[in-house]
Amino acid sequence: MRLTLWDPFKELTAMQKALESTFGTARPTYPPIEGIDKEDSVQVSAALPGIDKNTLELTILGDTLTIAGEKKLPIENVAYIRHERPYGKFHKLVDLPCTVEQDKVTATYNNGILAVAMPKAETVKPRQIKVE
Repeated sequence: MRLTLWDPFKELTAMQKALESTFGTARPTYPPIEGIDKEDSVQVSAALPGIDKNTLELTILGDTLTIAGEKKLPIENVAYIRHERPYGKFHKLVDLPCTVEQDKVTATYNNGILAVAMPKAETVKPRQIKVE
């Protein structure tokens, strides 16, 4: 028998996703992302226009990718008549579908798009077993 650790936060996250898929999210989250689960890798891209790439911080802990950074106001100490674009610090957690090879993760930032490529760990890839 194999014992597994119970993670109550993982269950809460799953419940939140189920509620959001049914009723929609209460507020948009920043940055908007897209995730792709390929055969041998997981890819995440985030729309981050106007961000200085030196303010971006990416971390992976277990099966969670964290994207953090700061988008600064283009002009400070002015009286805006309209202010619709998001500014300030942001922090987004992305649940990954599996464990990835953390040492082989690559990230690029080009034309306001952050692209993160994460090879899947060998233990989660399908393995062909020869019958003798």
